[in-house]
Formats: sequence, C-alpha cells, structure tokens
Amino acid sequence: MLILGIDCSSKQGSVAIVRDDKPLYQCVYDSNMTHSQNLLALIENAVTICGIDKTDIDLFAVTLGPGSFTGLRIGLALVKGMAMALDKPCVGVSSLKAMAECTDLDGVVIPSFDARRGQIYCCITDGSTIVAEDDCIMASDLENFVRDCKKDIYFVGDGKDVCYNKFNQYHNVKTHSVLMPCIAYGACLLAKDMPQQTHFELSPSYLRLSQAERELKEKNK
Repeated sequence: MLILGIDCSSKQGSVAIVRDDKPLYQCVYDSNMTHSQNLLALIENAVTICGIDKTDIDLFAVTLGPGSFTGLRIGLALVKGMAMALDKPCVGVSSLKAMAECTDLDGVVIPSFDARRGQIYCCITDGSTIVAEDDCIMASDLENFVRDCKKDIYFVGDGKDVCYNKFNQYHNVKTHSVLMPCIAYGACLLAKDMPQQTHFELSPSYLRLSQAERELKEKNK
C-alpha cells in the first residue's frame, strides 16, 4: 500500500510517503511562509523524487489535531481535495499520537504542542500503550504523573520547552536532540491499520474553542 501523509498541526509541517511500512520520503519544514504556500510544492517534489504519480497513491493520511486551527484546516482541505479528485480513501489521525508513533525514544513519551497561556495539547504514551488521551491542559497538571512515574520521561514537540522548564528538577525527566519528528510519517504508520474513510468524513479535532469563540463567549456572559 502506498500512503501519502500530511501534517500541518504546528508551525513545522511535514510530508511523507510510505510503501508497506517502508518510508520512501520524509520532509519536515519550518519557514515564514504559510502551509498553503509550502504544501503543494512539497507534495509535487515528493512524488517526483519517489518516481510515482499522485494517481498511484492508495491512501491519504492527515492529522486532525489538536494543534494550530489554521494549519489543521489547510491540511484537511488539501487532503479532501486530492482524495475527492482522485477518488481515493483517506484516514484522519491524532497529531499527538502520530508524533509519538514516529518518535524512537526508550521510555514514556509525552508529545505536546504549545497551546499558549501556559497550556499544552498533549497525550501520554508508553510504547504502544496510550496512558492518557489527547487533552488541552495546563502544563502544571502533569506534575503528579511526572513525579510518580517510575520510567524515564521524554517531552517531544514544540511544547516540550514549556514542560522541560517546569519539570527539569525531576531526575526521570530526560532531554533529547529531537527537534520535531516527521509527524506525517507517524500519520502514515497509524493510518494503515485504521478504517478507511471518505473525504466527507474528515473533520478537525481542536479540543478547545478558537480565540474568536472564546472572546464571543466572554462578551455574551
């Protein structure tokens, strides 16, 4: 099976192509341009390098969130458009679980995105076991888990600095050199074992209200 994966959950986006669990192409980018300015060119480059055509793709994988509201909408719109145009199935996956899936660290992995205002989007994974599901919480809410965990803990993603700054006094909290893994690759690995969907079925998972919605809610109180 040939799978094209896309992630736009944060400022760092990624594209991956996987054939039968073997990565053919992985790219993580971070630029001042928006995802909409990068993605199409990267996808064209990916299929050219791999010597394939977009019509050869069997499945599209895309991250649904949590993460950047705008980025998620861009990624979803692109995958929906390609899946519809090519009449191909697609699968939406958690951006946090996809991050954990492609992170090779020996211990408990906490993938996280900086949600601002002291908050993070995160889940907790121990190998293939999901210890805690996706959530939007204050970083300080992890303290009891970090304190009581008997295994080494690694924070990954653009929210890791928030967490390391708060928990670096604990001996089981370990640092690493991974800046941002190729989340799109993790999305491909997860998607191959998940029920296939049509482009109509994909929808984002924001976990919290947008800033505009929060402001409107406050105004209407």
